[in-house]
Amino acid sequence: MRLHQRRSPSPKRLPPGLPALKLWFERSSLPLTEKQYQKLWQYHSLLREKNAEYDLTRLYQFDNMVQKHYIDSVLPASLLGRRLPSPLLDIGTGAGLPGIPLKIVCPDTHMILSEGRHRRVRFLQEAVETLGLKGIEIHEGKIYASYDRPVQGVITRAVEAIGSTLARVRRCLAPGGRAIFMKGPHCDTEIHEGLARFPGDYTLVQDFSYAIPHSPHRRRLVVFERLI
Repeated sequence: MRLHQRRSPSPKRLPPGLPALKLWFERSSLPLTEKQYQKLWQYHSLLREKNAEYDLTRLYQFDNMVQKHYIDSVLPASLLGRRLPSPLLDIGTGAGLPGIPLKIVCPDTHMILSEGRHRRVRFLQEAVETLGLKGIEIHEGKIYASYDRPVQGVITRAVEAIGSTLARVRRCLAPGGRAIFMKGPHCDTEIHEGLARFPGDYTLVQDFSYAIPHSPHRRRLVVFERLI
């Protein structure tokens, strides 16, 4: 499914701060509650404060962080009608993206953040405690094919090929569960290869083409369903 979006002027520039964060989300047709804005601002502040210590992100400019980290993370929830599978495993979450913003906007979703780098795990632990998030776990380590904690969904915006991730989650993703991929626009070959590799295990159920609002950055949200 392709969502045709009209390019509109970028939001007027406000100095970095909570009002600017709100403006970006409102102009992107992603309105949140005041509590959710406050949580996102807490997360942003902690990410900036701890970035040098934990090597969390290469983005430093405020507008870029809001667009490419927070709005990009929340858009899948909007495209899926705020109905996320639960428990939802965020594979290779890094600094908590997309998992922490998704948890903030979909608080009833039980989230599992998977990260293999110890420094970033320490940041995730601090972020979860500082934000007072409930119903969220941190799995220290990569997700291998042997991982068998049952989940109803997995999500990733990592660069690994779709087929490789589908192989990793065959033991943990329950029948009827969803594998959600945040990809760039040119992933048709990956989709076809993933389906060909596991013809009886997965089927493609959704394919959204969209852009981060007020930017030229194109995205694809690709969703597979586990059949058996």
